[in-house]
Amino acid sequence: MKAAFLTGIQSIELREAPRPEPSMGGLIVKVKACAICGTDVKMYKYGYSAAKLPLIPGHELAGTIAQVGENTRGYQEGDRVAVAPNIPCGVCFYCQRGAQTCCEKLQTIGIHRDGGFAQYVAIPAQAVKQGCVMPVPEGISFEEAALIDPVSCAINAAELSRIKVGDVVVVIGAGPVGCLNVEVSRAFGAQKIILVQRSLSRLKEAEFTAADVYVSPLKEDIVERVTQETEGRGADVVIVACGSGQAQEEALKMVARRGNVNLFGGLPKDSPFIKFNSNLIHYKEAFVIGTHGGSTRQCKVALDMIASGKSKLRNM
Repeated sequence: MKAAFLTGIQSIELREAPRPEPSMGGLIVKVKACAICGTDVKMYKYGYSAAKLPLIPGHELAGTIAQVGENTRGYQEGDRVAVAPNIPCGVCFYCQRGAQTCCEKLQTIGIHRDGGFAQYVAIPAQAVKQGCVMPVPEGISFEEAALIDPVSCAINAAELSRIKVGDVVVVIGAGPVGCLNVEVSRAFGAQKIILVQRSLSRLKEAEFTAADVYVSPLKEDIVERVTQETEGRGADVVIVACGSGQAQEEALKMVARRGNVNLFGGLPKDSPFIKFNSNLIHYKEAFVIGTHGGSTRQCKVALDMIASGKSKLRNM
């Protein structure tokens, strides 16, 4: 088979490789679509300590089952499937409490083991056991199904940020994950969504999300605009879906009392610190949280959102 191997920083080689064989309890998936995640870009540009090279990256994937391993139940060759890439152990302290994204032994396809930038990918028995391989309903394309992982990340953000009916939500960053956070926030009941993006062209492109207000810091003060849009109260939830320390600092200024700031986008490893007035959190009794992934359950919710049309991935 053909596969793309990450062999070093900014070094990818297209090679012929042996087609993988299924493990007992595992599966082989013929890849039909595999998306490029921001993590893949970071691995390519800067490396990633968890990835042992050479490695076939790619963790946002969908395809058809090409081979079923011995003792694997519930799957047949030809089944259309999407794969949740994060494989929890299921038994550690965090897994037992439903916090799979914090699993102490979490393994990720395309990072800890070969992934979907290949014609075939091996899905281990543990992933099958934990429900990571999900049937794709008819009417959903492989390209859409491959994106259940980033949608699940936005679902995780909405759950941990406690978005509820009637909330005002600000999403800073109108890239793909920012747009997904807009759609998921709406599905969770947000009444008004304010999308913030520096680039005017990208902000224009993001109008398919049907946010209520579009704001660019090139045109106006975003903290002041959010204050106006909320009659001086501030936003119930602010999701910082970009790797900007300045945006994180401004989020603390625009969040409402007892509101939530979600640091969804990680900062560069050589500049991970921000400066802020901690009294903003103290006197507002505000909450600051972070999210960095999605669980198997949230991937299943993501697939349901795609099937119902609540997430318009075709527009992505």
